[in-house]
Amino acid sequence: MKSFLLAALQTILRSLVGALNYERIKLLVIDAEREPLTGAEKRAFVLQEARTIGLAIGTALLNLAIESAVNNLRK
Repeated sequence: MKSFLLAALQTILRSLVGALNYERIKLLVIDAEREPLTGAEKRAFVLQEARTIGLAIGTALLNLAIESAVNNLRK
């Protein structure tokens, strides 16, 4: 059951952030796991590196929302 829920969560995340972005973040986690850091340090490393990805995703989603709202008003 746990593996099913994890797979479902990964599918949802891939949909939300995009499969390519999810894989980029996954690679960051893999890289962090190879470093001799504490768990908190690994999370901070990945978060710092993933912020750029997150900003790009957020900007793309905001632009999509704006375009959707504009098209909705023009109907």
